[in-house]
Amino acid sequence: MIRVLDLERLAVERGRVAPEDAGRIQEPVYGVLHSLRMWEVLIRDMEEGWPYRYLVYEYINDLTVRDGLDEYGEALRGTVRDKFAGALERLDARFRAVTREDGGAELARYWRPVAEGRETRWWWARRPEELPEGW
Repeated sequence: MIRVLDLERLAVERGRVAPEDAGRIQEPVYGVLHSLRMWEVLIRDMEEGWPYRYLVYEYINDLTVRDGLDEYGEALRGTVRDKFAGALERLDARFRAVTREDGGAELARYWRPVAEGRETRWWWARRPEELPEGW
């Protein structure tokens, strides 16, 4: 099931580049497991106090990765869905521990969908407890 979702995502990603480059893309950048890993890396970086310069737009990209994880969770079924949901719940708990609810005030300065009230998923209404250098 994950492989099917990854193949669908691969087709989307290949469709966004020139035909001569599409064949070189073997795995999707935003596939299921890679997206889980990107979400985990963001959280780990926050837990470690931002070990390197991190721009707000990188954070926004990581939140869009979380959006994709939500969509993947809806597409999965059975035991795979349960395992995926459990892993995502554990990561989300860690995310909540290093962020605080601000109603999207911080991100509204940088991301129009939040500012206009069109982005309402809970992770968009949170900001890191500690803002990184480069924010």
